[in-house]
Amino acid sequence: MTTATIEPPVRAIARGRHRRRSIARPLRMVAGTLVSLAALAGAIVVVVLGIGFSPVLSPSMSPAFDAGDLVLTRAVPTSEVRVGDVVVLPRPDAAGERYVHRIVALRPTATGPVVVTKGDNNPAADPQRLRITSSEVPIVTGSLPGLGKIAISGQQTWPRVVLIVLTGGCVLVAAKRLIMDRR
Repeated sequence: MTTATIEPPVRAIARGRHRRRSIARPLRMVAGTLVSLAALAGAIVVVVLGIGFSPVLSPSMSPAFDAGDLVLTRAVPTSEVRVGDVVVLPRPDAAGERYVHRIVALRPTATGPVVVTKGDNNPAADPQRLRITSSEVPIVTGSLPGLGKIAISGQQTWPRVVLIVLTGGCVLVAAKRLIMDRR
């Protein structure tokens, strides 16, 4: 004689959830691995190709670049800088800050080229003449619209605190899951 028992519906539901969880975890692990590998590949490309980043702080370069864009730069020897290049140079009136403008005049000298720059959206050239004394100059090669806002906000205190708290929270959640999953 064969006997059969009716399984309570709660166990059947729990078993279905367990199957979904057992599939979701490997998928999350694969997705996390792919994102990590993409970030690592991006970092390697940036280092190997010598790509730099700089936020556009004002609308002076519109329509080419808007305030809040992030420009991609590549360092080139100072001797290769030409009129028409968009460069990132230190601001003579604000130590530690840089600006993105187009070279409109260039005069070679024995101590390095002297350049005049202008924002595409400005009516006149910048009043200062800048002597480039470094061996390389960052030339703009492209841009990422809007991403400069993240870089700019990272210079303020509150976004840094938020980023630190979020990162710490993610580490704590990951540690908790790692410990709880081993039980």
